[in-house]
Amino acid sequence: MGGNYQIFHLSARRLALILLICLLSATVASAAKTPSPTVRISAWYWLNSAPKEQWKSDFARMKQMGFTDVLICWGVDISAVATRKADTRQALQWANEAGIGVYLLIWHPNANSLPRNPKFMQVSSTGQQLDSFDVFNPAWRSTQWKNYLSDVVRTYHDEPALRGYAFDDSFDGPAYSYGDYEKHAFGEPLPTRPGEPRWDEWVKIRQGWWEDWAKDTVSYIRAADPDMSHEIYIEDIVSSIADPKLAASHGLDFARVAKHFDSVGGYDEPGWTDASDSNAQVAKATSNDIDSIRSIVGPDKNITYTFWCANAAEERKLGPAVHPTALEIKVVCQVALKKGIRHLDMYGYRIGDYEVGNQDPTKVVPPEPSPYELTGQFPRKFLWDRLNIQKELGIYLRGLNSQK
Repeated sequence: MGGNYQIFHLSARRLALILLICLLSATVASAAKTPSPTVRISAWYWLNSAPKEQWKSDFARMKQMGFTDVLICWGVDISAVATRKADTRQALQWANEAGIGVYLLIWHPNANSLPRNPKFMQVSSTGQQLDSFDVFNPAWRSTQWKNYLSDVVRTYHDEPALRGYAFDDSFDGPAYSYGDYEKHAFGEPLPTRPGEPRWDEWVKIRQGWWEDWAKDTVSYIRAADPDMSHEIYIEDIVSSIADPKLAASHGLDFARVAKHFDSVGGYDEPGWTDASDSNAQVAKATSNDIDSIRSIVGPDKNITYTFWCANAAEERKLGPAVHPTALEIKVVCQVALKKGIRHLDMYGYRIGDYEVGNQDPTKVVPPEPSPYELTGQFPRKFLWDRLNIQKELGIYLRGLNSQK
């Protein structure tokens, strides 16, 4: 009897295990079938523009308004994702509880607190060391850059809310690549303007260096996070990407860079006014921006369209903003959707003062567990406290992904 009981006991255990496996498989299959939104709708959120206690309710409010995702970052010091890991993880977990995904901003060439080694910094054409890193230097990429990216990606890649990694303003800047590496790799003298000897050659070699940076960057991320559902997204102001003169001065062939990233974008700041044709002018500019990027990256590349949902002309004025209204934001979205955009990204939901001058980022966003400083605010200029437009805008945004 004891032997028969043991056999029965083992069989029951096996049966329970089989049932558990089936249940888990069904759960995974069900999750895998959960449809992606018809339109991704995200907005930028500076974690240090709000007390930590308000993050959770802000994310819940974003979900109620129809946002499917949030792009989170630490303003002033984008690299604080590596020094404030517990706080950043908490933000991803609260976003997940709210039911929205997270794009994690991990790079801005100036707004970061990564240690500045002079041999890895950009140098102006007049020999002045700049505050931005020489991305062309393979020694920097294979050491500090690789270590930073690998650390950040390994920290967050398993968070359920994670949707991707974002790179901001990678190409915009005052001067590029006149340091020792460039002198050694290209030869001296380095040309500084069109018409100088070897200028065209100088443009072409830097186009290759930019692509080397793109290939290395993506490969470092994918080595730490091979999950292709985690999108790698790069953007810059549209003029840096699409203006031929700026592209040449930066040595940039954006098409070569873009092919290595999952999604790309060029953003602009709509200039709303009280003029009767303001909406039409903004719509035209939006259309031109998207067409400019599309003409460079081709018909099949995924474009995330980022636009300011605050009016730059009003940000530093007293009193609440007049523009944009919910209707004015809706017009930009409609133009983008007609152009085939399926990820609308707004700057932003809650943003701090980005004009920080020479402010030390480690004082604003010190490593944990020190408290962070609240960044300067723009009262009633961005979405989070513009209660007068939230209801109307929310109706429109929710409708973009409502069941038909």
